[in-house]
Amino acid sequence: MQLGHSILGFYYQQDPRSWPTLPEAVRAVLSVDAGLGVEVGDAKALHGAAVAGAELAALIDACADAAFTVVHTRTGFWNWNPTNLRQEIDFAQTLGARTLVLHSESLGLAVEDDRPDWPEIARITQYAADRNVRLALENLQDTIWALDRVLEEIGDDPERTNLGICIDIGHAHQSEDAGRDSVTNYLERYAAQLAHLHLHDNRGETDDHFLPGEGTVDWPHVLKVLLRLGYSGTAAFEVRQPGISSLENIRRALAFYRHEGF
Repeated sequence: MQLGHSILGFYYQQDPRSWPTLPEAVRAVLSVDAGLGVEVGDAKALHGAAVAGAELAALIDACADAAFTVVHTRTGFWNWNPTNLRQEIDFAQTLGARTLVLHSESLGLAVEDDRPDWPEIARITQYAADRNVRLALENLQDTIWALDRVLEEIGDDPERTNLGICIDIGHAHQSEDAGRDSVTNYLERYAAQLAHLHLHDNRGETDDHFLPGEGTVDWPHVLKVLLRLGYSGTAAFEVRQPGISSLENIRRALAFYRHEGF
């Protein structure tokens, strides 16, 4: 498994006056371990301006030094807008990112009664394929219905559809739609489509994004499942433990990884 870290923690619930530039955040991750990958977005905040100009050039350079780059669709684009999706795909291509993570809301599927524009979604997956960017649909809490519906409509072979699945371990742990061992069941259900992982912890109630080991996820069991499934793709820590700096979160996440033998 190729490990990385999201730069979200440098911005989420942080004083904007303390925000680094996007390339500075990437460099901070790599300062902890130069062998890490990074997960980035094209803006620092919900309604922030997209990175451009000299900062974009510096971000491209910073990401080039990472083991891999994954882009996460920014929160302001968690709604159906084909133009925005293509913009995010173009941004991922510009950074040399292999994967763009998005939510079902970005495909127009927020509730079960929604009727997404499946032909346009297929065109978007092809648009991404033409730019060597694979789309990865992330699970939120209790979203098997949404992931299954997309795979039923678009197809379940990511080599043909260019659409895989990003399993967020914390979100799976919160879910009640996958039985008692929800994390295992999510991983096994989408093993054939698994393109990326988000690693963070909680106590099964709220989306805390704790450091692994600070919640109730059974991480040794998760590791065994991933080894059994033969997963060798990318994974990014998405932690923002309260009272701990972003850099310390990265250090502790990596120490946990090494201790547990991921």
